[in-house]
Amino acid sequence: MTLLPTTIPPENQVSKIKLLATVCFAIFLAACQTQNTVTENPEVTASPTAPSLTPRDNTMSDSADLSSAQEDEETQYTNLWDRIRDGFQLQDQYTHPGVKKQIKQQSDNQRLFDLVSLRATPFLFDIVEEIENRGLPLELALLPIVESTYNPNAYSSDHAVGLWQMISATASSFGVQQDWWFDGRRDPTMSTSAALDYLEALHGNFGDNWLVAIGAYNTGGGNMRRAMRRGDQSYDDLDFWSLPVALETRSLVPKLLAFAAIINDIDKHAIELPIIENKPVLAAVELPGQIDLAQAALFLELEYDELRDLNPGYLQWATHPDGPQKLMVPLAKADDFRRQITSMDPASLITWDRYKIISGDTLSGIAKKLGTRTDVLMTINELKTSRIVVGNSLMVPRNISSLSDLANYNPTAFPNSAMPLQVPTRYTIRSGDNLWSIARRFDLRSAEIAKWNNFKIDTTLRPGQVLDLSYARIDVNLEAQEPEIADVETGFYRVIRGDTIERIASRFKRSTNELLKWNGLDNATLIFPGQEIRVTPLDAGIN
Repeated sequence: MTLLPTTIPPENQVSKIKLLATVCFAIFLAACQTQNTVTENPEVTASPTAPSLTPRDNTMSDSADLSSAQEDEETQYTNLWDRIRDGFQLQDQYTHPGVKKQIKQQSDNQRLFDLVSLRATPFLFDIVEEIENRGLPLELALLPIVESTYNPNAYSSDHAVGLWQMISATASSFGVQQDWWFDGRRDPTMSTSAALDYLEALHGNFGDNWLVAIGAYNTGGGNMRRAMRRGDQSYDDLDFWSLPVALETRSLVPKLLAFAAIINDIDKHAIELPIIENKPVLAAVELPGQIDLAQAALFLELEYDELRDLNPGYLQWATHPDGPQKLMVPLAKADDFRRQITSMDPASLITWDRYKIISGDTLSGIAKKLGTRTDVLMTINELKTSRIVVGNSLMVPRNISSLSDLANYNPTAFPNSAMPLQVPTRYTIRSGDNLWSIARRFDLRSAEIAKWNNFKIDTTLRPGQVLDLSYARIDVNLEAQEPEIADVETGFYRVIRGDTIERIASRFKRSTNELLKWNGLDNATLIFPGQEIRVTPLDAGIN
């Protein structure tokens, strides 16, 4: 299977609303009503994506044909959750005490199920199709709930990225494209294919034991083998529950199974699953060449941010300059979009080059060399002066040579509209980094980073130096800021982006253990924006 880019909303209320609008619009157009970390064996060939169909026997009688047709009709699903439920294969593990504990913690967590359903809707059908085509347990479709809450732009402190939280080396070993233009770990289609390749390899490497394979996906194959040696277990008789694995891994597997158990018997729990139609929402459209995403959004009559939400793998304002490339678009708009881009003059497409500044360069010299103007480069790259820094990069538009061209084109293509990467809590300086480039990458201010890290703005950064960006996890791109004390008069605090249990505990002068105890959580439990956390004992008010 050829892996092609097919393509971060920040985790805040604004992006949720935009994503909801995108999903609802796409579903409305697709159907008029809704009912309802590195493997040591990377050479895995992806399974074919075409559905595996059993050939019909042409010698069967008409009555047999009718019976077969009736059976096919009975297996059609209106609600995708029903299809997922019927594909579960690990039900015999749902009664384990560790799973029961997680079921108790998650069985009334309606906000999480709402959030996950909202985020997953554009991509879940295709993920289920891929898992089914490979004959794998559909519990795996729930793994991104635990790994990322189905956020394609999730970024961990260990530099794992995307729905499936893959680190760069693991993703590369499975052919995932990662460069300045595109990160396939954020792309739901590409990352799903790679993650399933990895899981299948681990499943084969660990005695065809799915629980151990899922645990190894989280902790790494090497760590899992060390746990097997410490636990004196062989490949022929593996028992995940008795393996001495890390706390995070020990929590992840039962949590995944708990979500499956809740969905498997939803009527037993205080959870309602929003109906997701068992139909594709998106279509992949092959592109004749590089295209500016703002231009594509205009053709599709979508908001620029909506199109980016559907194609989170693209990191810049345009698709990759090297083809072939694809763009995921609402299914109902795909044919019209395909006709528009194949019939238009390639010269009318505004595309982008990246130019890396070298010693001796001047902005005017670069403009002359690339057939554009200094003021265009300053506008596109948001430069206040013509001063440039060796090692930094400039975005250079093709087919634009004046500011009037830009004004006639679309201001949403400017850099300040480009979606920033999700801000990590900590960032390790790499070769070629400087304060300006880091600030641009995460849509922050250089002065704020310098002030927070207690150094001057002109300080030279060293590879390996770690920057603390935790302040931006709360403050950047948020519509909702710190809650007033009135929000917690009942003893509850509503989580906002960037919160951790430790930070909330410190804010309310509580211990982390107290908050974990009052909320029935453990150290590995995921919290998410909008969740309510009890910050006082059951019989106490705010101090």
